[in-house]
Amino acid sequence: MLALAVLTILAATTAQQPDPDPKIIALTVAEIRRLLNAFVLALPLPPAHTLHWSTWRRTSQVRARRPHYQCRLDHLT
Repeated sequence: MLALAVLTILAATTAQQPDPDPKIIALTVAEIRRLLNAFVLALPLPPAHTLHWSTWRRTSQVRARRPHYQCRLDHLT
């Protein structure tokens, strides 16, 4: 339970900061948990690989989000 509280605080502090790169979404609680698992609990992979995968995943999410939002906006008008 304490770990979830820490992850929520980390995600909230990153979400409040201005978005320096609009091509990638902010870190979420789930993404912070995955990164911590990758760096601490799982078999060690190179940190550069883990960070690259995280960046790729969040970039893919923002690419998927844009058409979804556009479709919803089209239905409103």
